[in-house]
Amino acid sequence: MSSSPKPPNTIGLYVHMPWCIRKCPYCDFNSHELSGSLLESEYVSSLLRDLDGEVVRTDATIDTIYFGGGTPSLFHPESFAKILEHPALQRAQEITMEANPGALECGSFEDYRDAGINRVSIGVQSLHPESLRKLGRIHSPEEARIAVA
Repeated sequence: MSSSPKPPNTIGLYVHMPWCIRKCPYCDFNSHELSGSLLESEYVSSLLRDLDGEVVRTDATIDTIYFGGGTPSLFHPESFAKILEHPALQRAQEITMEANPGALECGSFEDYRDAGINRVSIGVQSLHPESLRKLGRIHSPEEARIAVA
């Protein structure tokens, strides 16, 4: 098995979206339960300002973007579209968003695709109700099956 080397002068970008509906007891990531409303537009504006400041520090092309968390799917598809309009992100070929089966309140997978997301990592930890309960997951086995269907 061979893989093609990454073209020179390209980088991947990780964008952290740290909020969750409920923090899973096993999660060691920098994530926080929502305690009130999500300050979505303020967070997106801050991300764009940070990106403006960082882009001038490199001449590399961003070819992959990964929205992780937390639960990025708590953000509306329009927020992803706004972020992906940034000139430094126009050449990205692979744009991934993490999603949890129980947290797609803000849009459908089609809405996220239309916003520019072309790859989704769905956090299905188990299809067994007791395991999901012990893991503190907010979705049911049926919701997980529907999410990946």
